[in-house]
Amino acid sequence: MAALAHSYTPDLFDEPPVARELPMRSTASLSERRFTAWRGRSGRRYVASVFAADDMHALGFTDAVLLAVSPERRIIAARDSGPFGVEAALSRWQRAVAAAGACEIHVHLLAEDGLSRRAALLDLMPQTDSES
Repeated sequence: MAALAHSYTPDLFDEPPVARELPMRSTASLSERRFTAWRGRSGRRYVASVFAADDMHALGFTDAVLLAVSPERRIIAARDSGPFGVEAALSRWQRAVAAAGACEIHVHLLAEDGLSRRAALLDLMPQTDSES
């Protein structure tokens, strides 16, 4: 008997999938939260280092995915740090996300190349109203 493949089609009342933070159980006992994990819209898991929004160390990484996180634990902006970590552009971004309400910057360093970083950004970035 042939198996039937079913493809789920969301209806008008379904909530669009969003990236969500899933704090790491292995670091739950630590007094300082240095690492966290995010589950992208695709279901893929991304481990990230946690920095305060005004911590300049968050901008010191090259080839990283940077996530600006609100106090409500939502990603409000995301970007690739780039291969050279252009300090002026990253500093402007850091000021802009702090003004928009970011309290932390999460840095995902495990994307191996530009294509992987782009895929992570697309999976984690907040959806705009036009995408809904």
